[in-house]
Amino acid sequence: MWFVENYENRASLGVKIKKTILEQQSKFQKISFYETEYFGKLLTLDGIAMLSEKDEFVYHEMIVHMPLCVHENPERVLVIGGGDGGAVREILKHDTIKEVILCEIDEQVVRLCQKHLPITAEKLTDLRVKLVFEDGAEFIKDYENYFDLIITDSTDPIGPGKVLFQEDYYRSIKNALKTNGMMTCQSESPWFYDSILKEMTDNMCKIFNHVETYIAIIPLYLPGLWTMTFTSDHYSLKNFDNHKSEMISKLCKYYNPAIHSAALAKPNFLQNIVNNK
Repeated sequence: MWFVENYENRASLGVKIKKTILEQQSKFQKISFYETEYFGKLLTLDGIAMLSEKDEFVYHEMIVHMPLCVHENPERVLVIGGGDGGAVREILKHDTIKEVILCEIDEQVVRLCQKHLPITAEKLTDLRVKLVFEDGAEFIKDYENYFDLIITDSTDPIGPGKVLFQEDYYRSIKNALKTNGMMTCQSESPWFYDSILKEMTDNMCKIFNHVETYIAIIPLYLPGLWTMTFTSDHYSLKNFDNHKSEMISKLCKYYNPAIHSAALAKPNFLQNIVNNK
C-alpha cells in the first residue's frame, strides 16, 4: 500500500505504507497516522503529509532555532498551528523561555499526536506550556506588545490554514509582538508554490522592516527544498549569536552555526521569487 500526495497536478509524493494506524475525521479535517517502510510514523491531514518520524527534526529545528539564536533574551513564544508539538519541543531547549502558548484550531490533532507521536508531543505537558484550541488568527487579536517570537507552523493555505497566509494576519502578528519581536513561518516550496511564496513575502514587506526567506532540505516535502520566512522590525537572521547557536546545536540533529549561515544563501531563481529586505 502506498500513500500518495498530489502536488498541484504536477507531481506526486509516494510513501510505502506498512499499515494504517488511525484514520479519524475531526470537525476540521481528516487526520491519519500510518506506519511506513522508511519514514517511520507518518501524520497526514486531509491527505497532505505533515511530518514523519524520520525527518521531522529538520523542519522543527529550523523554524525555531534560526530566530531564537538571534534574540538576546526570548521569554514568551506563541506557536500558531503546530499541533504535533515538535516546535514546542525545540523552543524549550532554550533556557530563557518562561512561557509557550500553543494555539491549535483542532484539539484532536494535539490529543492524537500525544498518543501516536510522542517523539514530537513529549513536551506539551511541560508547566511552561499552555494549550489553546482556537483559531490562531482570532486568538492573537487579544494580545498587544507581548510575544518575543510568534511561529506560524501552519498547513498549506487551504481549509482552516488559509487565513494564516494573508496580510491582515501579519498585521495582527506585528501588533502582538514586542517592538523587538520576531515571526517565523513555513513558506512553502519555491518549485510548486512560487506564487504563494511571492505573495506572502510581498505582504510581509508592507509590514516589517526585515523579511528574510531561508531554506531547509526536508525529504518528505517534495521536491526536498523547502522555505521558511523570518520577519522583524529589529533583528536580522544574519546577526545571530554564534555561541548560543553552537550550544543549541549540541541538542540538534540538523541545525548548527554553519547551517544557520548557509540557509540564508538562496539560488538565483529563489531570489527572483521572494521579496526580501
